[in-house]
Amino acid sequence: MRHTIAALLLLTTAPAFAANYATCILDKMPGVANDVAAHSVYQLCLQEHPGGLAAVPQGSGRGFFGYNSGAECTAKKAGETRSQQAAYMISGACRKLYDEPNYFDRYDPPR
Repeated sequence: MRHTIAALLLLTTAPAFAANYATCILDKMPGVANDVAAHSVYQLCLQEHPGGLAAVPQGSGRGFFGYNSGAECTAKKAGETRSQQAAYMISGACRKLYDEPNYFDRYDPPR
């Protein structure tokens, strides 16, 4: 019985992988101290998720356990980040994930 519980715990504690570019940025960018490191994180996330922010559906991070807005997410995630570039990328990812979609976008056909 103990071995079964231990095995289940090991399976449930597997490392989490970023689901999209925005979550990759929010996982790896906070706390980045300089712009060179920020650019490296940007390259890594773009390599893992080639579509970048354009491939992330607007508001897709909203939910019961998410932030209420992109501004709230930015304040929490970018507050301790010294790199300006990193802070801007965090802000963009937060706005994409947690700001509500534009109501009129549903009526504007894609070009």
